[in-house]
Amino acid sequence: MSTSTPLKLSQGFEVLRPRSDKALPIPCNEWDVLKSQIGELTTEPWLFHTLGSMLLGASLATFISVITGAVVDSSSAKNLVVIAWATTVVCGVTGVACMYFAHKERAVHKAKAGNVATQMRLIEERFDREEI
Repeated sequence: MSTSTPLKLSQGFEVLRPRSDKALPIPCNEWDVLKSQIGELTTEPWLFHTLGSMLLGASLATFISVITGAVVDSSSAKNLVVIAWATTVVCGVTGVACMYFAHKERAVHKAKAGNVATQMRLIEERFDREEI
């Protein structure tokens, strides 16, 4: 009864026999811990977050200086107020953009961890697990 021909389906697929390989048994409670930890795994986007915070801080500091009158027009620096307002706007817009990219990067990392957790759930569904 030992036939070496693979099973042939009507669509033309050959179903190959699985190879025998080494496997590690893992207790269900350890599997659950790994699955929950991977689902929560994320790497924080430190670069965009830090740059965004610094730029927003510079924008706020310059804005406060302009509003309180610390930046005044003088004969030696004719365009000092214009430069201060430009610094406020550019730093503010760039800081908001960096914070937006940090948020998006965090979501991408979270999605990657979620994909691994989904794959673990698919592996788990192959087995009959009895709850105690």
